Formats: sequence, structure tokens, C-alpha cells
Amino acid sequence: MFKLVFPIILAFVFSTSLYAQEVFKGKVIDKQSQEPLFGSYVFLKTAEGETLSSSFTDFDGTFSIKKPKQAEFLVEISFIGYKPFLKNVKAPATNDLGIFEIETDGQELETFEISADALGGEVRGDTVAFNAAAFKTRPEADADELVRKMPGVVIQNGVIQVQGEEVKEILVDGRPFFGDNPAAALKNLPAEVIERVEFLDRKGDEAQLTGFDDGETIKTINIITKPDKRAGRFGKFYGGYGTDNNYLAGGNMNLFNGPRRLSILGLSNNINQQNFGSDELGNIEGDDSRRGGGSDLSVGNLPGITTTNAVGVNFSDEYLEEKLKVTGSYLFNKRDNVLNTVSSREYILPNDSLQIYNEKRFSQTNTESHRMNFRIDYDINERHALILRPQFGYDKSNSINIRDAVNLFDLQNPISRNENSTENKRESMNFGNSVYYRYKFAKEGRVFSSSLRTSTYDSKSRSDLVAVNENYRTATTDSLIQFRDNLYTSMYYRARVSFFEPLSERSNLRVNYTLSNNLSDTERDVTSREQETAVISLDSVLSNQFENKYQSQFAGIGYSYRSDKMSVYSNVDLQSAKIDSDRIFPGFENTKRTFTNILPQVVLNYQFNEMSSMRIDYNTSTTAPTIRQLQDVISNSNPLQLSNGNPDLTQEYSHRMFARFRRMNPETNKSIMLFVYGNMRRDFIGNETFVANRDSLIQGEVLLPQGGQFSRPVNLDDYYYLRAYVSYGFPLRFMKSNLSINSGMRMNNRPGIINGELNFNRNTGISQGINLSSNINERIDFNLSSTGSYTMVQSSLQQDLANNFYTHNTRMDLFWNFAGGFFVGNNVNHLVYSGLGEDFDRSILLVNLEMGYRIPPSKKAEVKLTVFDLMNQNVSIDRNVTDVFVEDVRTQVLRQFFMLTVTYNLRRFGGYNMNM
Repeated sequence: MFKLVFPIILAFVFSTSLYAQEVFKGKVIDKQSQEPLFGSYVFLKTAEGETLSSSFTDFDGTFSIKKPKQAEFLVEISFIGYKPFLKNVKAPATNDLGIFEIETDGQELETFEISADALGGEVRGDTVAFNAAAFKTRPEADADELVRKMPGVVIQNGVIQVQGEEVKEILVDGRPFFGDNPAAALKNLPAEVIERVEFLDRKGDEAQLTGFDDGETIKTINIITKPDKRAGRFGKFYGGYGTDNNYLAGGNMNLFNGPRRLSILGLSNNINQQNFGSDELGNIEGDDSRRGGGSDLSVGNLPGITTTNAVGVNFSDEYLEEKLKVTGSYLFNKRDNVLNTVSSREYILPNDSLQIYNEKRFSQTNTESHRMNFRIDYDINERHALILRPQFGYDKSNSINIRDAVNLFDLQNPISRNENSTENKRESMNFGNSVYYRYKFAKEGRVFSSSLRTSTYDSKSRSDLVAVNENYRTATTDSLIQFRDNLYTSMYYRARVSFFEPLSERSNLRVNYTLSNNLSDTERDVTSREQETAVISLDSVLSNQFENKYQSQFAGIGYSYRSDKMSVYSNVDLQSAKIDSDRIFPGFENTKRTFTNILPQVVLNYQFNEMSSMRIDYNTSTTAPTIRQLQDVISNSNPLQLSNGNPDLTQEYSHRMFARFRRMNPETNKSIMLFVYGNMRRDFIGNETFVANRDSLIQGEVLLPQGGQFSRPVNLDDYYYLRAYVSYGFPLRFMKSNLSINSGMRMNNRPGIINGELNFNRNTGISQGINLSSNINERIDFNLSSTGSYTMVQSSLQQDLANNFYTHNTRMDLFWNFAGGFFVGNNVNHLVYSGLGEDFDRSILLVNLEMGYRIPPSKKAEVKLTVFDLMNQNVSIDRNVTDVFVEDVRTQVLRQFFMLTVTYNLRRFGGYNMNM
């Protein structure tokens, strides 16, 4: 294999590539201040108004735009808050169009006196831009408070959604800011430095390099800062102490000097702030372990109560006359977590029967994480360009878990019980790198590109288990003492070469070839201590060594067409894939499977007019089973719930359809957005579960007590997931506020096998929400939102089973700034859970109050007293619906406490020279 890959790598590294089309260059500046205007849209048009080419300005106001064949054309420049610019130009002898000065329009009012229905935004293709001055926020507000007020934006549990799509990246003046952690970026940037906010579908790295739109996009927020705020020092520093020894300390420092920018973050607390994107003081609504994640400045949140110490750094700069752009980030995060949960799981069995699994769990976990990544963009010359994206991660954790679990026929008839304690130690390290290279040929539009992605991952862990099993039917008890060591390593690479050829002025052709390989190896050694002799010996049934190789090759051809209003991209790949698995111990066994697939893709974008656009995206993909799913070895970390891998698994094949329509009228500030998504999978990797009706031996060796569950992954058909979302926003002029109404629907059909019979759990949910946000002035700021969701759960095995449930969340945020520097604020949440059962149905009122004083004359320092969970009702409740069971979980979270906090806001702009 190395002999095959090495020439490809050499060709990738030393190849010279792509696309040299002649371009005009120019610059756009503010006529009065002479400051460059970043993000201005530039169009070259015919006298009849037909667009010949388009572009937008860089950080320094400069732009490069495709040179038209016409000797005379119109230059049109558009920028929010500025008068439209239109000028007739004759093609110059050089490539320099010169400097264009544009004027502000009369609608951009100063400070906070702009009315709620002032010019708010505009639509340009896949970009929706909003004028920050059209949305009022309280003094010293962060960017998330500003963005939350904009139409179609929902920020909840650290996840940012724009028009129904999750935001994956934040840019500041076109540059990455805090990597893949949007919540941290918005929380650590003050609203007062923002001039404009853009929501866009950012193209992938290859598309940005080559100019060929391949349909791959990332939902992105691009924050354009005010020209006079791009040099200086600004940040926030805070510290607080409260009852029950609760504390919070932290801050952020931003050093900006044009393109050179350094941001430093610090955080230390015991009130559940685990990432820099959390609320300033405490996350009292309960933690969600599913949010966070990724590399960069974020770690996955732990449920429960957590003490955190973290440091983060983000850096960006330009070199070699702006040809070389470098951004990077680093995170250190140390957490001590305590988790208490109570859960109840209802298994859906054939013959109208049920079984209950109840569990109480307590754990203490200490984790230490390091994250580092960089992005290097190098425009070597007009023909050659390069992007490098290295990243590194290291994690270390120690935990103690205590579990008390019971299987029951019903609440009055227990079957078996297991009490166990597990001590775990784990350490892992990963390194990855992506390299993209582009070469432009002399022929306009002819381009060659290549890319190479590599990653390695290594982990080792040890788990010591002590368990006591009690069988209520036979009145017998047995115990288990077990030690497990795990080693896991993987190496992945993907090499791609692409060639682009223009077919006409509006259409292009792409051909590409991709080779990828994923090599993984896992080794599990399990030893047990005999009850009578205390001898420790290897358990060959629970021990395993397994190797897996997954190789995939793609050959594809794509076509793109672009007109003034429409762009179409289509592509078809022929995939050849192979799984080669070896069980080394116990006993050698080889499994090989090959797959051939055709993978089509079609993307359509249509711009109806300057206010309306539509996007339709259909694509297909395959997903290989992981080594954990393939590894044929029993895991008994919970003796009542055994699991095993399946070496006979095949690929999943997915069809995805995405459609979006949006319309925004910048004059009336009315907007409507419709979003539809669907996913169907063939050979979905689900679960086959066996619930023992008597004591059973799995593989003739491992005891599964009566009522215990044994599961393994299997391939199943008829999985699908559907989602629809619509929102409509408009201003309420009589109260200087904005109202947004949204409706949603989702449906998930998940297959599974239980005791040999196929079951489909269909989860259908409908939701209705409304949001009212103030746009009055900086003294009064409020947001009122209410969302109700009703979920219907249907099982094909037991169609009359009632597991429908309802949740409702009403939230009010109010801030009132009085004369003299005094202020008060509150945050009220009313949560309703209904249909979950007697132990989980709740009506919870969460009230947070604060009052404080901003110290004159600058009012940059403030002192405030805050009470969290005034009614002392906080609790976290969740329902999980899978293919074979429905589970309710209640998690202990922070309860009532008081805290006194001192905060200082630093704002020093202009004339600052950062020497580094």
C-alpha cells in the first residue's frame, strides 16, 4: 500500500496547479473617513443591468474581480448603510480600477436613536446581512445578545441556529475566530464593536481555492467590525463569590491592530460553566452532554455539577503583503464533575409485554483536555495557492462510577438487581492535518487542485469493576471482580486530485479521483479474580484483539452552471470500497467484503430577486461501520446490559434532501424562511436486543440474568428522518419591537429487532414558538419567548402503547438601566414536562434576579448581586426514544445560591500598536 500511496503524496506535494484568469483590482473606502470598507459587494454590469462578474472586498477594502470582455461597463457597489454606488467605467490599460469612495445614506442614524423599522438588512445570494445599529442592546452587551435579536436566530444550550440550520463557524472580518466554537466567539466579542452581521453558506476550502462551487457549504456567521474599532484593546474581567462557597472568576482580553489580532480567555468556577460560550454566571437550566464537542476552543459538556479551570488563546495575522494569513487557537480545560442521575427505561417487547429497567447512578470524573489548531492560507503567486490546517488534541480522565440497577416485570415485581462500582482511567491523543493546493493554468478557468488529509488517534484505558448480582426469583447472589485494559490506535488518510475545465463563460467541468484508507487496531485484555481461590486469570471470552482496514476509492465527474439568477451543480461518483477485518485473538478469523456504489449529487440555487432566494440540495453518501461495532467481543461493564460487536456489518447508504426558501424585505424588515430536510438510510446500523426470560449464557460463557439485555449492531432498512421549519418575522412599530413566529415538525422512524421481532419506533414531534424582542433604547431591553412541543411515540409491536409527551418553555429576559448607574435585570424560565410519568412530570419555575451599580464616571466597572434559582426548583429532565425502549432521565443540577460579582469592561480603541 505504501508503494501506491507514496507517489500520490509526492505528486500532491510537488505538483504545481491552477487557474489564471485575468482580473481587475480595486478598493472601496468611506468617502468621509477614508476608512476601507470590508465586505462591500462589487458588481460589473452591462448598460442593460446584466451582471458580468461579482466579488466582495477584503479586510483592507480591496477586491479582485473577473475581467469582462466588454471595453465599457458599469461598476455597482452595495454596502449596508451606504448609498448605492453606480459608475460607468472604461476598461483601463492596467488591471487597476482605482479607488471608489461611497457615502453613507441618511438612514444610518447614530447611537441608539434608530427606529425599530429602520433599514435592517439585505439578501445577496446565499448571504443575509443585518445592520447592527438597527437592533438595540443594553450597555456592555456581548455579541450573542445582539445576534439573538435578529430574525431567524435561536441560541439555546450553547447551540446557535440560523433559519433552522446550526452555525458551525464564526468569522470576524472574514477570519476564523475561536475555531469551531461559535458560542465562545459570540460570548467574548462586545456588541458595540459590530457594524454588520452576515449569515452565509461559506464554501469549502477547495471551492474557495478553485472558484468551482461544489455545493459543499458551512453555515457561518461573519461579523464585520466598525472601522474605528479594529485597533485597540477591549475585554471583560470579572470575579464573584457566593453562598455554598460558589465562585466565578474569568475574563477575556482582545488586542486588535488591523489584521493582527490576539484574544486571551480565562475561566475558573464551580457553577457549571465548562466552556467559554456559557452564560456569564451559571448555567442553571441543567447541562446537556450533547452540546459542545469538536476540537478547537470547546470540549463536550458533562452533565451534572462541574468545577472548571480553562485558558484559551486565539491569534490571527497577515504576512508577505497579505499573501500569507495565519490563524490559530489553543485551549486548556480541566474539570471536576459530580453526576447524580435517576432513570427509568421501558423496553417494548413482543406479545404486548413490557419490561422496566430502573437505574440510579453516581459518578465523579476528573478530566484534562488540550486543543490546538491552525489555519495557514498562502497565496504564493497568481497561479499557486496553499491552505494548511494542522490540529492536535490530548485528553486524560479518571472516574469512579457507582450504579444500582434493577430489572422489573412491573413496578411491583423485580426480577434481578446489580450493584457495581467501576474505576476508570483513560488517556488519548490525536493529530490531524489537511493540505489543499491549487494551480491556475494560463487558460482562463482551467485549474488543477489536490488535497491530502491525515489523522492519527491513540488511546489507552483501564477499568476495574466490582459487581454484586442478585436474582430475586432464585434468591441467589453472586459477585464479580474484573480488570480490563484497552488499547486503540487508528490512522486515516485521504488523497484527492481534481481538474477543472471551462466549457463556456457560464459552465465548468470537474473530474476528480479520491483514495482514502482507515486503519484501526484495538486490543482488550480482561482478567477476572476467582471468588474462591482469588487467582487472577485471563478471560478469553471477554478479551479480544481486532484489526480493521477500510479502503475507499472514488472517481467522479461534476458540472456547474451559473447565470445571473441561477447556479446549478451536479456530480456523480463511482465508489469502490473494501472492509478487511482480522480477529487476531481468540483464534484467527478474517472477514472481507467489497462494495460498489453510485453516489449522485445535485445542488440548485436560485435568486428570484434582491429579496428572495431558494436552495435545493440532494446528495448521497456511505458510512462504514466503526471498529467498535465490528469487534466481536462481549462487554459486561454493566452485567445487566451486555453488548457485542458484529463483524458481518455492511455500509450504510444515505439519501439526503435539503430545501430552503427565504425572503427578506430590507425596507419593511419583514422576513420569511422555510426549511425542509430529509434523510433515508439503507442498511441502517441499528440494534438487535435480546431480553432474557430466564438466566442465559451468552456464547456459552457469560451469564445474562433473567431480565437482562444483550444487544449487538445489525443492518436494517426503512430508517428515515424528516424535519420542517418555518419562521416569519416583522417589526411591531407601535412598541418598537420585533416579533418572530416559528413552527416546526420532525419525524424519525427507527428500526430495531427485539427478541427476534422487527420493531419500528416512530417519533413525531410538532412545535410552535413565538419570540418578542425589544428595540426601544439602551435603557430598556427585554426578550420574551415561548415554545411548546408535542411528541407522539408509536411502536409497531405495541401500537396502543401511550408514550406521547409535551414540553413547554417560556422565557423572559428583562434589563432596566436607571439614571445614575443603577440597573436591575431578571431571567424567568417556566418549564413544563407532561406525559413522562409520575416521577418525571414537572412544572418548574426558574427565576434569576440581579441588581447592580455601574461606577461613574466611565461606568466601565460594575458591582452586582445575583440570586440564582430563586424558587429553588431547578432540575434537568430528558426523554430518549430508541428502537427498542423509551427512557426518562432526571439529573441533579445546581440549585439556589446568591453571588456578589465585580466586573470591569475595558474599552480602548485607536492608535494601539501591538508589538509581538
